[in-house]
Amino acid sequence: MRKNSPKTFLLCGLVFLLGLFLSILLYKYVDETNNARKEKLLDENFNNTSHRIQNVIDYNLGTLYSLRAYYLSKGGFTRDQFTKFGSFYTDVFQSIQALEWVPVVPLDERGQFEASTRQEGFEDFEIFTRTENGRIVRAGERPVYYPVHYIHPFEGNEAAFGFDPGKSLPVRFEVINKAIETKGAAASTVLEIIQKKDPHKAILVFVPIYNEENELQGFVEGVFLIDQLLNSSLQGVDIDSQFSLEITSNSGSGELLFQNDTNENKSTLFKSGDLQLADRTWNLKLTYSENSSTQAINPLWYFAGSMIFTFLLVQLVYNTLTDNRRNLIRNLKELRQKNEDLEQYAYVASHDLQEPLHSLQSLVSLIEDDYKEKFDQTGLQYLAYLRESSERMSLLIKNLLNYSRIGRMEDPKQVDCNQVVANVKTELSCLITESKAEILIKNDLPTIAAYPQALHQLFQNLISNGIKFQPPGQKPAVRISYESDGVFKVKDNGIGIPEDAQEKVFVIFKRLHNSSKYKGTGVGLANCKKIVDLHKGNIWIESEERKGSAFCFTLNLDK
Repeated sequence: MRKNSPKTFLLCGLVFLLGLFLSILLYKYVDETNNARKEKLLDENFNNTSHRIQNVIDYNLGTLYSLRAYYLSKGGFTRDQFTKFGSFYTDVFQSIQALEWVPVVPLDERGQFEASTRQEGFEDFEIFTRTENGRIVRAGERPVYYPVHYIHPFEGNEAAFGFDPGKSLPVRFEVINKAIETKGAAASTVLEIIQKKDPHKAILVFVPIYNEENELQGFVEGVFLIDQLLNSSLQGVDIDSQFSLEITSNSGSGELLFQNDTNENKSTLFKSGDLQLADRTWNLKLTYSENSSTQAINPLWYFAGSMIFTFLLVQLVYNTLTDNRRNLIRNLKELRQKNEDLEQYAYVASHDLQEPLHSLQSLVSLIEDDYKEKFDQTGLQYLAYLRESSERMSLLIKNLLNYSRIGRMEDPKQVDCNQVVANVKTELSCLITESKAEILIKNDLPTIAAYPQALHQLFQNLISNGIKFQPPGQKPAVRISYESDGVFKVKDNGIGIPEDAQEKVFVIFKRLHNSSKYKGTGVGLANCKKIVDLHKGNIWIESEERKGSAFCFTLNLDK
């Protein structure tokens, strides 16, 4: 029997060593990929969660600023006006325990203030306080009082009507003084409210109101239930099961305010950041805890599979000798080149686009800091153009990244479109109030199979565009309907779109107006087109210039 040549054994040995080397590289690659996947998943869940919670906090505090704006526009409000205004927001936000009007009452006006309140039907009204043992007594003389005068809802909060503890309740006294000192919103530490039989953690927020002569008129106060506030924040967020969330107060001992999972799994992979509530901060911490149902394939399995493949390859090389060896080397070179090309592409996508831009922005800042006084007006204008262009480029890159993420990290499910529009109206409540826009659903919208976050973004983009693209001084009106032929329509009374531009507006970064007239980057309608395509539908425009636009689309994911 003919013996195999030493070259054959040498080649088999080299193939084995190469297979071992590639197996180790594969093991390291899979392990690093798993870690990168976890970190990416953590970042995406943290950003979505913190953004949602911060938005809900801002929307809740926005009720106090709306009350202040109403007071300043009307020169005050009556009890009935306050009740009507307050009932609207307490119906929308379940986290509001009470909204209160706390006027400034000087000592010499106390008698008249109490008498006028009694004439409203509150016969026993007086400014009162509580002793250390909890007994209600008439407030003693002091230069100025801050009593609760209007309160909504009144039922369940009667104990606070006329209450002015002075320094006997340091938390309230401290927050009022802070609001006066900063002339801005001030929040208390976490406390248990007296209106509830069961202990409920709450926080007080005071927003001061000054007249045109810069004289303090009083405060609008909100009592917010922390559990309700945070639970409502998380209703629209799908947190993956391998994440545990906790929120603590940054003041004092770092009191735990919320926790969605009490398991004891320890993990070094977590991310934390601050949430802002008036002048106070809370800390949000999201921790990754991998379990058997979410654990990625162990990289050792990849290593074992790669080694099995290596042994088979050695056998193949052993059997086919020299001819197949050349093919193998050529294939390995091609594979290595492809891997290098992929690595280079990933590097360019994740690093090279941002690195020059960051350098450019840093260089512009350095030039402005060190040479600003040496430039004439034209030079300063060029610097301003350069800074604005780099900032816009950064925004374009971020918007392009968001465009690429549409439809990722979520699965389709049955979604009630009426609820989606209601959620969008809540998120856009400040814009709707500021522009006095009218948003109307003409008929009931269906429940369909859809990607929830993408569908929310679709309606949000179309409704906000209907509000934004308006002639000066016109009150926006947006009508949403669902036709019998399965077509959704979002119709506005805005500036309209010329017929020859109705296809171009769906191209990413394509704008019909310059940014000085209507702000934006030209990504919104491109996002809408991609979302509709994701749902296997079509989108088109029915519009004439200065006669509004109707954005029509179909969604056929369930067909």
